[in-house]
Amino acid sequence: MAQIRGREDLVGQITAEEWRAGRRTGLQSWLLTTKSREVAERVAELYQGEAMCAASVGGLYSRKLHAKGIAVIVAGVAHVRRRLVLENEWDLAHACDGSKSLPTMPDEGKFCGHPGDSFERKVAARSGAGSTPYVELVFRLAVAPELGELSFQSSSWQFYESLESISHEEESAGGPAQMELVLREQRLATRSGLDVSFTYPEVCSVRRLPVTKAGLHLAA
Repeated sequence: MAQIRGREDLVGQITAEEWRAGRRTGLQSWLLTTKSREVAERVAELYQGEAMCAASVGGLYSRKLHAKGIAVIVAGVAHVRRRLVLENEWDLAHACDGSKSLPTMPDEGKFCGHPGDSFERKVAARSGAGSTPYVELVFRLAVAPELGELSFQSSSWQFYESLESISHEEESAGGPAQMELVLREQRLATRSGLDVSFTYPEVCSVRRLPVTKAGLHLAA
């Protein structure tokens, strides 16, 4: 189970992607992976989940979640990691925030030279010459915060852009905020006349939450 560096205390991970034929492909449902049977059963109960296999594999439990939206509580900006990355066959070749290179890169702080236009960025990424999104969130489920912290990771352009468009709202909140993770479906007609569809995640409806004396983040 992939984890954000330094966050081995996470109880599980939710994703909307899988590796298929050497590339990430969107799923039509959320996928929960956890080491805890209790977490797997509770989340499946909350979000109409079903087991991916009869028993745990490698000590992990996987559940497909059929809810379209998941309300999550993010403690602050430190729990959101949004960047563009370019990998080669050996290592991470580049990481930036869309304008400047990020720490640990040899050219840290320098302008990265990425196109400012979203369409041009995507064209460069598809050709292998440009970076692709990589977003990580650490959160608690709004309906069951007592289960502990989970992570969500995505390489979707739509998710990256939706988070980018509301980042100022989260930053202005300054503390815990509630977000809604949703799955969208888009249908397109190809040049040959075939109808195709794909699913992608988005984040929406950010709002600030109060903090109790006990330090718990409560949804109103």
